[in-house]
Amino acid sequence: MQVEGHVGYYCAGMNQQASIIIHGNAGVGVAENMMSGFVHVLGDASQAAGATAHGGMLRIDGNASARCGISMKGVDIIVKGSIGHMSAFMGQSGNLIVFGDAGEALGDSLYEAKLFVRGSVKSLGADCIEKELRDEHKQLLSEKLAAAGLSGTIDVSEFKRYGSARRLYNFHIDNVDAY
Repeated sequence: MQVEGHVGYYCAGMNQQASIIIHGNAGVGVAENMMSGFVHVLGDASQAAGATAHGGMLRIDGNASARCGISMKGVDIIVKGSIGHMSAFMGQSGNLIVFGDAGEALGDSLYEAKLFVRGSVKSLGADCIEKELRDEHKQLLSEKLAAAGLSGTIDVSEFKRYGSARRLYNFHIDNVDAY
């Protein structure tokens, strides 16, 4: 499906199997709770892009605002621009790939989602740490970029990888200030 122009709140929300291309910007919650399929925003996306999405792929050619990928549960999100604060908050699984920069509190309270940022990160959220970018992660990046139609457009070794330190999975009094 092709949409000519900008879209409002929750466009492609709960998408299953459809391929949706938006020739413009997207409002709050684009591809929210998506199960499968492909959503491509040729412009920018507002807050909570890909929120709670379980599967499929969301490609944003511009920037994504705050909380991109919040509570992501298996979706692959590729942002060619930058992302705002609190992105991937409580991300459970899936991949967030950002060509640009990330705002404050990236990956706060992260579970097992994988985060890849090529640019700078303003700050990491609670329990999110930088991790080594190994060969299997470069392979994963190459595969995801190819699936999004971006094969060969960027050197995957330029990304940094972030993930959970796994200290906040269970409550412990020593970590009370991190919650």
